[in-house]
Amino acid sequence: MKPQVLIVGVGNPLARDEGLGPRAIARLVARGLPAGVEAIDAGTDLLAAIPELAEARRVILIDAVQAGGRPGAVYRFTLEELLARSPDSGAWGSAHGLTVVAAIRLAQATGTPLPPTVLFGVEPAEVALGEGLTPAVEAALDTLLERVLAETRSPG
Repeated sequence: MKPQVLIVGVGNPLARDEGLGPRAIARLVARGLPAGVEAIDAGTDLLAAIPELAEARRVILIDAVQAGGRPGAVYRFTLEELLARSPDSGAWGSAHGLTVVAAIRLAQATGTPLPPTVLFGVEPAEVALGEGLTPAVEAALDTLLERVLAETRSPG
């Protein structure tokens, strides 16, 4: 059965704030998810999770996003905004090599329809070898999770 909402964390927990997505998923699962909501940690390979995204009714992605704001700033992009701010325009970047946009573009190019999708991101303070989020991103985690959970309750 299709999940009503699929929350997907993207990132590398061995690269400091780049581990935001997996950390957020672990916290959400520990808190308990609402009925009809599933969560997965896609690690650094969102492309491998595209079939699961295509099966959901709605998708919420979580990733570190370098958009030029202060570390810890929380962003929300629709799929259309995400693609408009593609790496081609230089307007923003994922902290792990733009794989979110690349995976979405590849899914579209291969005819894989994606459901309504939003991305929640947090501006990283540090993307470098090491474990654990920086204090600025860790402090933003509760706000991020509340916004993600509120999104699961919106009509879509």
